[in-house]
Amino acid sequence: MRNKIPVELKGLGGAIILALLLCVTASIVVYYTALQETLLNPLGKIILVLSVFTGGCYVSKAYGNKGLVRGAAFGIMFFILMFITTLIYNPSHIYFKGFAYTLTVCIVSGGIGGILGIGLSEER
Repeated sequence: MRNKIPVELKGLGGAIILALLLCVTASIVVYYTALQETLLNPLGKIILVLSVFTGGCYVSKAYGNKGLVRGAAFGIMFFILMFITTLIYNPSHIYFKGFAYTLTVCIVSGGIGGILGIGLSEER
């Protein structure tokens, strides 16, 4: 009997791996070049958007319908995982403005990725 992993968990795993790879790449580039370390905050935001966008696209492509809803739900799932991780490792970094901003970015980028995923799916 095969153990099937839900598409959402595959997308979440892929998005996390992509985020980690992009974070490592960005940190190496900033460390070994003359770029300022102040670029890390905007790069982190870009990495968040790209990761959630890619995960939302993957999930909605697999289903082939309801891209906006599935992508936004994926964004919320990614946000919840980040929130729990932040609570565990450094709860002092949680404040309302950052919370609201990150939640909004996750929902919007996941939704847009979900819409693109419908366009890429083979089920129309």
